[in-house]
Amino acid sequence: MIASIAKFRLSANMNRLLLVLSVLGLLTLIAGLFTTPERIWPNFLISFYYLTGLGLGAGMFIALQYITNAGWSTALRRIPEAITATLPFAALGSLALIFGIHTLYEWSHHAVIAEDNILQDKSAWLNEPFFIARTVGYFVLWIVMSKILVRNSVKQDENGDVIYTKRNVRNSVFFIILGVYTFCLASVDWLMSLQPHWYSTVFGWLNLSGMFLNALAAMVVIVVILRHVGYKHIFTTEHLHDLGRLLMAFSFFWVYMWVSQHMLIWYSNIPEETSYYIFRHFGGWGSLSFLNVILNWLIPFLMLLPRATKRSDKVMLQAAIILLIGHWLDLYIMVMPSIFGAVPVFGIWEIGTFVGMLAGFFWVVFRTLGKQNLVPVKDPYLVESLPELQHM
Repeated sequence: MIASIAKFRLSANMNRLLLVLSVLGLLTLIAGLFTTPERIWPNFLISFYYLTGLGLGAGMFIALQYITNAGWSTALRRIPEAITATLPFAALGSLALIFGIHTLYEWSHHAVIAEDNILQDKSAWLNEPFFIARTVGYFVLWIVMSKILVRNSVKQDENGDVIYTKRNVRNSVFFIILGVYTFCLASVDWLMSLQPHWYSTVFGWLNLSGMFLNALAAMVVIVVILRHVGYKHIFTTEHLHDLGRLLMAFSFFWVYMWVSQHMLIWYSNIPEETSYYIFRHFGGWGSLSFLNVILNWLIPFLMLLPRATKRSDKVMLQAAIILLIGHWLDLYIMVMPSIFGAVPVFGIWEIGTFVGMLAGFFWVVFRTLGKQNLVPVKDPYLVESLPELQHM
């Protein structure tokens, strides 16, 4: 049985489709940089942050499974491991983002700082050299720690030594602690500083919940696709059910953090804080804010509440796609009002960059899945994840 599922190959048609969409997204990005840079840089920020969250969220999923000694997810581990392969591409995006700093962030203009006492007080943190250094540091940490987890997992396939599992349990503790802390800081740097006069102590946790939920949704899409092409005996209905429960749980966690931030700001009624929601709950943004909660919580909750739907490929795929779109909308609402004010903008620049980024993401993941065994064949917990192996 293990030999029959050792390798995965992306079909030629799927490979071609993902490559074409990726190239079209890249061409849209390049064209936008020359024709409307003030429009394309916010979209680039959204796509870059989205891709970063997918890679880091997958790494945290792996780490959580090791820390909790979870056995049910062992057969699935190659999927989040492959997703972490997108982190280096996100790192390249962070370097490109440097060229858009002056378009996106008002604190990057010396003339603005000179006339603003608040920005002067924050300049020790919000300045270009330190901003760039922090961004590079974040990715070095995330990539190195995810590579360590993946490397030990792959090495275990060679001899089955349990020492690799023990090492990853220890390494995962550091991954979770440092990953959570640095991602919260990164969300402040890349998103919250778009409105440098505004602040929220919940903002990092809100983005952390959205990041992990989105990574789970991407995993569900990949699992359903693999089941569809003939791997139902590996990625079982039980695995799908467990992922569905996690999807619904973290959808609740996201809406809890969303309401927490909203209620704290509404209750305190401090002008510096309420400015964030004045833009986003009125005018053209009001309906999008309402839709944001619908897509990221209400619809997935209603879809996944029955046990049967969490065991259905079709329903799980639909719920995951809704959440993938919902997370993009969540980031869109965080970024765009800071740039364009009260009037939402939506067109080819938004669609093209997002679709291209998502296609590139799936292309990298599926190509990476083909480089190793599709499951960790000598992991000591594999039998717990695939009980039928006990009878072979």
